[in-house]
Formats: sequence, structure tokens, C-alpha cells
Amino acid sequence: MNLSKIFFGSAIVFIGFALSLSSCKKLALQKDYNRAPDTVDTHVYMTAWDYLKKRALGTNANDTIWKAFYNGIIYSGIDTNEYSKPNRTYIFPNTEAITRTNSNLSDVGFYGAVLVNGKSGKTWTDYPKDFVKAYLQYLIADGVYNHYTLPPTNAVEVTSIAPPGSFDTLPKGITFNSAYPFVPNHNSKMTIQVLNSSPSNTSDYPIQLNGIRNVRTSSIQATNGTIHAIDRFLTTTLPQ
Repeated sequence: MNLSKIFFGSAIVFIGFALSLSSCKKLALQKDYNRAPDTVDTHVYMTAWDYLKKRALGTNANDTIWKAFYNGIIYSGIDTNEYSKPNRTYIFPNTEAITRTNSNLSDVGFYGAVLVNGKSGKTWTDYPKDFVKAYLQYLIADGVYNHYTLPPTNAVEVTSIAPPGSFDTLPKGITFNSAYPFVPNHNSKMTIQVLNSSPSNTSDYPIQLNGIRNVRTSSIQATNGTIHAIDRFLTTTLPQ
């Protein structure tokens, strides 16, 4: 074995490594920063009802996101005290979750999913008051179910405050569109789970309702429970 060649090759490697180090010295040294984690406060420090009104009856666009929802509550005659009772989970539909219609029948709100004589609705008054009331009651569940209380990945079946039998049948002239086939739900149950995935770069481990509707903004903590905001129709049909 030629030791001089080995020594020469090693010297070349060492010189190259030394040059790389010297070039690094020309770069400014980076400073270490101790950054404290920044967490978002999910508390709103008011009841769900007060928060709903604050974001429904405001004077700018950001504070009218639940105006259509609020109008439905008033039209239906549901007892607004339900939104101040403790230990509740509230599903709050924004404007799109109510008024949106679309040729893509799965990408709609209440008016596009719940048909009146075969056509999309245009206003709450197109629907029977008792049916609207039952649907809004369905969006309230007994118990607090959010990212802080739900088990990982497993769906939990919860009880809404809609009276049993509210969704045995639909009122005369009312149907669901073909993307949301109606199936009776006698006990007015709902499933809630945390998904073990991130379906988009803006949604990490979202809460999913009835196996179909991913919550837009979840685990908002009111003083009397938790709020989940949705932006599309939530069916009353349980996963089959």
C-alpha cells in the first residue's frame, strides 16, 4: 500500500475542511432567543347567548356573522335562556351555514340542504316554525364536548336538547337534498369526535360532527359551556 498517497489524500480532505470552516467565520453569528410559547385565549368571558348577540348584532361585517342564525332563533320562538344554561355544547352556524345554495349539493347551508317543495329556501319563514325550533334545539347538546374533554379520535354520541321524536319524519313539503339523505333520528342524538388528521393546512385535528361536518372554529369557551362554529349545513342524520 502506498502510504504517501494516503497521506496526500488525507491532507487534501483536511485542507478542504479547514477552508470550509474559515468561510463560515465570515458569517455573522446567530443569536439564541428564548421565545415563550404564544397561546390563544379561547375564553370569551361571557355566556354563549351574549357572545352570539355580540357577533350577530354588531355594526361591522365581523360582528354580523351570526345574524342569520340569530334571526332563526327569533323566528322559531326557541327559549333564548337555553343559550345561557350551564354545561352545554353549542353549534353556531354562520351565515354561509344557513343561506348558502350551490349546484354542488354537498357544499350548501340550511337553505340549500333543506328543500321546500323541492326548491331551496330563501328565508326562515319558508319553513314551519316548529321544525326550525327543533333544528336549533338539535344544535345544543347537554354536556361540554371540546378539545379539552373529548377522547382522542373516538366518536362520542351525545344527546341534544331537541325532544325525542323531533326527527322521526320531516314536515309536509320539506325534504333534504340528495347529498344529505334524511334518516330518522328518534332520540335526537349527535356524534362528536376529534379527527386524527389534518385535512388542510388551516385545520389541525378538527372536531367533526355526525361523521361529516368539520367544525370551522372549535372549542370557544363561554362561561356556560363550549361553542363550535360551522360554515356549512349540519345534517341531523347520524353516521350509518
